[in-house]
Amino acid sequence: MGRPLLVLTLATMLVAAEPGFIAGVAQAPAVLAAQARLAAAQHQAGASGRLADPMLGAGYTSKRAGEDRWPVYEVSLEQPLPRWGERDARGAMASATIQRRQAEVRDAAGEVAAEVATSVAAAQAAAAKLLVIEDRLARTRALEGLATVRMASGVIGSAEGLMLRSRLATLTVERDAMTCDQTDAEQEARARLGFTSDQPLPPFTVPEAASVVLERVPGLLAAHAMSAEAEARFTEARSARYPETSVGLRLEQEQQPGEPMTAIGLEVRVSLPVWTGAITDNEAAARAEQRAGRAEAEAWRFRARAWLARAERAASIANAARRAAEAAQTRLAAESQALMAATAASNGPGIIAILEVLDRQSEAALKVIEAEASARLAAATLWRLAPPDLQPALERPLP
Repeated sequence: MGRPLLVLTLATMLVAAEPGFIAGVAQAPAVLAAQARLAAAQHQAGASGRLADPMLGAGYTSKRAGEDRWPVYEVSLEQPLPRWGERDARGAMASATIQRRQAEVRDAAGEVAAEVATSVAAAQAAAAKLLVIEDRLARTRALEGLATVRMASGVIGSAEGLMLRSRLATLTVERDAMTCDQTDAEQEARARLGFTSDQPLPPFTVPEAASVVLERVPGLLAAHAMSAEAEARFTEARSARYPETSVGLRLEQEQQPGEPMTAIGLEVRVSLPVWTGAITDNEAAARAEQRAGRAEAEAWRFRARAWLARAERAASIANAARRAAEAAQTRLAAESQALMAATAASNGPGIIAILEVLDRQSEAALKVIEAEASARLAAATLWRLAPPDLQPALERPLP
């Protein structure tokens, strides 16, 4: 009866990023989707400075003077030119979009890593609780045999036997529920990684708190990129206040009888930007998006500090819970052994007293498991602040 408490140990939680864990995250569907969006943004950046296609025109006119009639042929080639600042704005927009997509890849990696680590931690906590329940079931079954002997000798009544059977039924239900919780958590982790049911899950892994760099948090980088996109959008909207121009060459040939004539001309067309209401609205919208980006960045700063503090508090609580459980372990084990030895005597304590000690042992073990599971869940959140390095995955060509 002196078996040690079945608990998770916090020392196994704060480990370096395990290669198998990172490899699984790199192949997660959400991460691959983010990589594909990044590749799309990189390809689109190459087209951001593209000029409009030149326009080729042809015309035919019939002229008449008196009884004479003759054709006039015209061919023109026109090249539209971008407004002042428009190409620079589009280039800046493409660059900011790439930065945002890069941040989204890291954010997706951090999100998947956090959710997988959370699910793995939940599955491991359920497995640890399951061991406690199984151990409790085994001890209660042992007590059931002892109670049968004592009831046969008339030492105790049937009430204690009924209590034992009820306790066994309750523990059986708890065992089945905990088994279901473990399976659900494992399936959730596999779903996030895109694993089949026969693929083993990676070990629980979390980043060190020291690896969190506030200004490198993906959400913060994405917010900065959003502000840069908004600035480029404002510049593009402002460029619409300048006229749009086009230059072209025109060749005209007039087949007048006896006097054919050919004319070559240079044409310049300039738009008249008189409808500026929509331009003003676009500029205001871009400024509002800039404010949103700055606010989002500030929100991520607060969020990151809160998650770091939460992880530190949870780890401290888990350590305190483990120390308290270790202090109680020896006393509870000795008390349990003494009660079992006394119960063997005909005038020993009742079964209920032993059940109460077993309850306290289980509660102590479960409290440590829950405290350390909470610490693991809080630490898993740090992946959202310091995603695993997937650079090898980024360099691998997409299918």
